[in-house]
Amino acid sequence: MAKVVQSLVATGHTIRGVCYPQAHYISQAVAELSAIPPERVGLSGEYDYYGLAKRIQANFCSHAGRAAVRQITVKQRGSTVILSGRVDSLHLLDQLVNLALHTEGATHVEVQDVQVNSLAMVQPVQVA
Repeated sequence: MAKVVQSLVATGHTIRGVCYPQAHYISQAVAELSAIPPERVGLSGEYDYYGLAKRIQANFCSHAGRAAVRQITVKQRGSTVILSGRVDSLHLLDQLVNLALHTEGATHVEVQDVQVNSLAMVQPVQVA
């Protein structure tokens, strides 16, 4: 099972929990503060109160495809990213949480009652 998903709590097909990046990432993000707080930078570098959520949603669409993330909602509370909705697999949820955690301005990700269609993690095929 992937590292991120291990920190989440599953109740049936509903996932909930909070994921934190590694400590060095937080200190690096704090050190790189600019005139616009990182969580308020919009898609084009402009000030946007919901910039972090918009940038993460755009990353989700470009990495996983618009169809795969059409039922996931991305919100933000300051530098906290909040994911809710529905995804097809734990593997996809793990990818989305990792993408969100590695977006500049995000300090942690809350997974709020995300419905998962398939709880099985996709295991990579090992070549001998």
